Amino acid sequence: MEDNQGIMESLNSPLTHADMIRKLDMINQGLEATGSDELANQFIIFQLNNTETGGTVLETSTVNPTLDGGDDAPDVQMSVEMIAFHIGKDEGIPEGTRATMRLVIGKDENSRDKFFDTAFWTIAAGLRLYDQSKGKAADSKDLKADFTKAFGKRPIEIPGGLARMTFEVVKHKEPQWWQRVFGFLQSGTGQALTSVIGFPAITQTAIGLVDELLNKLNEDLTGVLFKSRPLTLALSKMAKDDFSGGNPRVKVGSLSPGFCVIARGRDYGLLSNADAYFYTAYGKLVPSSVTEEQLLNDDYDDPFENCTYGIFKIGMRGTKLNPDFNYG
Repeated sequence: MEDNQGIMESLNSPLTHADMIRKLDMINQGLEATGSDELANQFIIFQLNNTETGGTVLETSTVNPTLDGGDDAPDVQMSVEMIAFHIGKDEGIPEGTRATMRLVIGKDENSRDKFFDTAFWTIAAGLRLYDQSKGKAADSKDLKADFTKAFGKRPIEIPGGLARMTFEVVKHKEPQWWQRVFGFLQSGTGQALTSVIGFPAITQTAIGLVDELLNKLNEDLTGVLFKSRPLTLALSKMAKDDFSGGNPRVKVGSLSPGFCVIARGRDYGLLSNADAYFYTAYGKLVPSSVTEEQLLNDDYDDPFENCTYGIFKIGMRGTKLNPDFNYG
């Protein structure tokens, strides 16, 4: 079992987008082995293409942000919703398997913004990966959550439009305190498969308190689904140009409003060459060659069967934040 301290090594050692893609390309070409390399479980983000031309997913350095930025709206407000979380079949999900997720989004230290202190929007989510009522691993469409609700409908704020993101998911047995912390015992039916706690605009010091939640899982860990060093992502054209200095040889990861796929480094080759549709009713990616009849009868070879990935819907709008505004 991996040392949990290594798993939770988070906001101190960011991985540049160019280095990550270069390494993943080498792995995909067989020039470098994943082995125990952290890139095997490093989270990667693809933007789901919003047209039927070109690839299904776009590697983020090829995404042109739809938000302009500029002096009138240099900042970005975001909303994030997890539409589905698909567990690869080869993960093996015995009865009682649980997972805890941590998502951290905040202003990157290289942002042009100099007015706001760095603050992070943090999600801790509990996932029941085994659906007791159905006697099998949870369906990906049932593992969903609106993170904005956990922030009391307050949008995530990214001053300057340059974001830093960390995403971690660990698989574990269920300790006694877990249901109480995530409020499963208070849910209406007791059958909810996800529960989310949100911490809006907290400092890096406060994130350590959230880390303690995952550190308490050390003795119960059964596997790591995602671990990561943070990635820098431009959410506007201005943020992208600022960070790259306008140099076309500097590849900056970017996101636009819409759907994105969060997957692991080991599946980079599979997803970067994918030709598929995302079916919201089933919560999974399906090859474009599969007919609806084949899908309904589960009569097709699924190349994504052993791929663990999350589908997220991201909303964004440009704004000009007021550093003197008090939410209290």
